[in-house]
Amino acid sequence: MMSRSLICLLSCLLCLSCGNSSPSSTNKTKERNELNNQLATFQGIAMTIPYRIEIGKPLNATQKQAVQNAIDATFQEINTIYNKWNPESELSQINRLPANQKMTLSNELAAFLKRCDYFVRLSDGRFDPTIEPIQQLWKKHLENNSLPVVAEIEAIRPAIGWGNIVLSDATISKKHARTALDLGGIAKGYGVDLLTERLVRAGYSHVFVEWGGEVRAAGRHPQGRNWAVYISNLEDLNPEHALAYVPLCNQAIATSGDYLQQWQGAGGETYFHVFDPQTLKPLKMTPFSMASASVLTKECMTADALATMLLMCPTLEEAKLLAAKLQKEVPGSAYWLMSRQECER
Repeated sequence: MMSRSLICLLSCLLCLSCGNSSPSSTNKTKERNELNNQLATFQGIAMTIPYRIEIGKPLNATQKQAVQNAIDATFQEINTIYNKWNPESELSQINRLPANQKMTLSNELAAFLKRCDYFVRLSDGRFDPTIEPIQQLWKKHLENNSLPVVAEIEAIRPAIGWGNIVLSDATISKKHARTALDLGGIAKGYGVDLLTERLVRAGYSHVFVEWGGEVRAAGRHPQGRNWAVYISNLEDLNPEHALAYVPLCNQAIATSGDYLQQWQGAGGETYFHVFDPQTLKPLKMTPFSMASASVLTKECMTADALATMLLMCPTLEEAKLLAAKLQKEVPGSAYWLMSRQECER
């Protein structure tokens, strides 16, 4: 699904916490209070990223504590296994691993990396977690208003590429010592999946999970409707000006955009936080570059990965072609795409 009216201006995903607005402020307050009595809401910050989780029924104090414990345990697992910023994480151990030395993987990370392998192949190499060394080089320079020289980039080139990763059922090794992984392109979506699935298994059939803009919903809202998010204008987060309202029923939605982290190059060009494993450069914002890609699928990890792939397309037309291919590979998926040129019209 790619509606022309939806790919003109779009970016962030925000939760719609209530139904249709009432013209009366008193009625609005009453509706909010009634809604709060139907929902149990959990909010916080995990690994510097805000989260919001809603259970579609009221809970007593014991149930609330059990849910919060499950949330905390899941975020702790993500931090312990997948977080590159945690020097003690399993991922950080891989990144420090010498060349050709095997390391035994946890069952969780082994399964995760097999999914990564699938996404690398599906994207024809656009999606590649081994960009960590080159993005560290570029970020160091860009934060100091400079650019890396060709010799620095070429020195890292042999370490970049998923082919440097050797996976077996239970172990990993690297062909190059400087090869390192950044799982940021899908780890957030995966975390949303873990939270949703664990809460459902715990007996909560109606759940809404949002972490840093990535969303997954199970069951239905206590008002009897689907859960819902809206896709907003890049420059306008007002839900009244939303370009698309997306109902969610056992579905997930994720967005990748060029607006999260940007740097100004020495020549005045604007780079953003997604790195191309083939050019070994961050993507550059131009009038024709992709500004945002939103993807709806069953799982948030998949939506996260596909959105990253689409954002890396050099033009909107190429992103549309890739989306058509992905839609065949992932039945039931839907896409909303926007280029900088269309955003500025």
